Amino acid sequence: MTLLTGIWSDPWGLDFFDLDFLTILTAYLFMAFGQTATGVFALGQGFLIDVFSGGLHGLFSAACISVFFVILVGSRFFNLLNPKGQIIIVSVSVLLKNAMLLVLLRIFSQDVFYSKTFLLESLFSIGITGLSAPLFFQLFNHLRGVSGRMNEGTSPDES
Repeated sequence: MTLLTGIWSDPWGLDFFDLDFLTILTAYLFMAFGQTATGVFALGQGFLIDVFSGGLHGLFSAACISVFFVILVGSRFFNLLNPKGQIIIVSVSVLLKNAMLLVLLRIFSQDVFYSKTFLLESLFSIGITGLSAPLFFQLFNHLRGVSGRMNEGTSPDES
């Protein structure tokens, strides 16, 4: 998935449909498998993206770990088992990930240019990713054979 992310992010030249699937997957893994497995997954994804990209080493590792920490902290305030909580946590994770990437790129590269179009596309992407999170959570639950009650706010032990 990491290798295909760059290909799938803009297959038709429509930047505003950039779905951050790895953030959704990280949030689902946090809900389904806990903190340790998700932290290892996030760090591994960051390392893989750093290795296969020609960019600044450590940039994507920091981004993936920041997504993990936003999900960790966000899950203390919002219920990740509830679709509303999934939308909020995933949206905030993508927002802070994009903001962190922009700030780090600005610090380490003076050639970065920001436009209103880019910011609007980023906001649209954040919204699309957040709103699609419950759909992916349902799909992943279906593929794992988990009952639909898990998304209604019950704990995994009760279902």
